[in-house]
Amino acid sequence: MPRKKLVEVKGLKTYFDTEAGVAKAVDGVDFDVFEEEILGIVGESGSGKSVTALSITRLIPSPPGRIVGGEILFKGRDLLKLTYDQLHDIRGREISMIFQEPMTSLNPVFTIGMQLREVIIQHEKVTKDEAHRRSIELLESVGIPDSRKRMKDYPHQFSGGMRQRVMIAMSLACKPSLLIADEPTTALDVTIQAQIIELMLAMKQKHTGAAIILITHDLAVIAETCQRVIVMYGGKIQEAADVGPLFEKPLHPYTQGLMGSIPNPEQEVKGRLKAIRGMVPSIIDLPLGCKFCTRCDSKLAICDTVEPELREVQSGRWVRCHLF
Repeated sequence: MPRKKLVEVKGLKTYFDTEAGVAKAVDGVDFDVFEEEILGIVGESGSGKSVTALSITRLIPSPPGRIVGGEILFKGRDLLKLTYDQLHDIRGREISMIFQEPMTSLNPVFTIGMQLREVIIQHEKVTKDEAHRRSIELLESVGIPDSRKRMKDYPHQFSGGMRQRVMIAMSLACKPSLLIADEPTTALDVTIQAQIIELMLAMKQKHTGAAIILITHDLAVIAETCQRVIVMYGGKIQEAADVGPLFEKPLHPYTQGLMGSIPNPEQEVKGRLKAIRGMVPSIIDLPLGCKFCTRCDSKLAICDTVEPELREVQSGRWVRCHLF
């Protein structure tokens, strides 16, 4: 059976007005998210991953940010054409987001229980007692011990991993169709990272048709959890493919560079990891042609002046590179 599209992003452009000029953080991005899918978005810091996620939920701070073009269709409705009251009903109930740093997402002056209850009461017609009971169950479901007592605690009384568990409970309180996880394991140790990812996947299995957009710079997490992956650089998609083919044979030089930076325990000859030379250029001063040309070892003469189009070079495999 054909998969059903949950989200369609078409020609998305999100710019920021700065004193130095216009920063084209996302500049013409197209992708789909299907029901029950986990889509990974990967790239270095400054590539446009988080701005893409914030654009979907229309949480771009304005000013200085603004969505200047494109469509974001969620279940057939263009989110860019909705009023803020209509968006308010969708956020938290239909689309939820887990942010990078839970300490800045949770309000430090309100208890965890109060913040959980607020989400449930806001989107569902339930009493405070019912919302309180469900909040306790949510904390239990994400592995918070002694949940009834911890409802009275404040965010600073939780560890980083526990705060992220609270954020997951809060984001899944109303059983959303789409969960956007923006680097949910940042600043957590490896053991807690694995627990958080496993928890997200387990919670997703309980909600039929739910999908996840997982934004990360950790390719190992992408390989273990996602079905498809999008590689971003310079505010644009540079490669998109199913996870298996992408890891078996990355096509874009940037993707190859990212893969080369991963330690390989099966490699017989040990040595220094490969690094992509140079630095990510300023989003305000990107190259005229290919955005990666200043760091690419396979650069052609045309790359400096002509930007390549995103082309389907194989079935379901898209690459933005003059080599293809």
